[in-house]
Formats: sequence, C-alpha cells, structure tokens
Amino acid sequence: MDETSAEPGAVRLVHNADRDRYEALDGDEVVAVLAHEDEDPPDGDGLAVGVRLRDLRSTVVAPERSGAGIGSAIVRFALDDIRGLGMTVRPTCWFVRGWIERHREYADLLETTAHPKDGGGR
Repeated sequence: MDETSAEPGAVRLVHNADRDRYEALDGDEVVAVLAHEDEDPPDGDGLAVGVRLRDLRSTVVAPERSGAGIGSAIVRFALDDIRGLGMTVRPTCWFVRGWIERHREYADLLETTAHPKDGGGR
C-alpha cells in the first residue's frame, strides 16, 4: 500500500491497490475514497506501447468532512501516483475532471485519443 501524510492531525493518503481505490484515512477510519479502474489501451489507439490508463471513476468524501480539502488532497495524491507510474488518466468522475481543469499542470496526464467506451477524444 503506497501512502503519504501531511502535517500532524491531517488525513493519511493511501493507494489501496487491492480495492482499486485511493483512500483518505483518519486513524483507521476511511473518510474519503477515489475509485479507479485500470485498462490496457486497445491496439491502434495512438498511445505508446505499454502505457496503461487509469480511469478515475468516483470521489466520495464523508459528509461531515466535506469542505475540508480532503477531496482535493486525494485527487492530487492519485494524479501524482499516476504520473509516477507513467500512466495516463481518464477523469470519469466530475470532481476529478473539474479539479484537473483548475490545475492545468496535470493536464498532460489526460488520455488524448478517442476511446471506444466514450466515443470521443479530448
């Protein structure tokens, strides 16, 4: 399990690969999750051989923790992890998509070709 934490009292961010999700933990309590699914790109899609795609599907933050920046922290953690793995990202989740639009330094991670499931490129 990959993990990081910020200052004392902050949530601990982990990649729980066994459950295909990133988690924000407060002690042992999961207070946010960012679910994902990994895909191998189909042949002929223009991506480099061996590049995999991580579809960021859904971000959920516990209602009592909403507005504390946990959603943004988990998205940044996930995108930094994806960058480190040399993967591309499909932001199916509206929150992730909006976050990347506001933080263009992560736009280079976006898949750039049409995908059979969504019918269009970006």
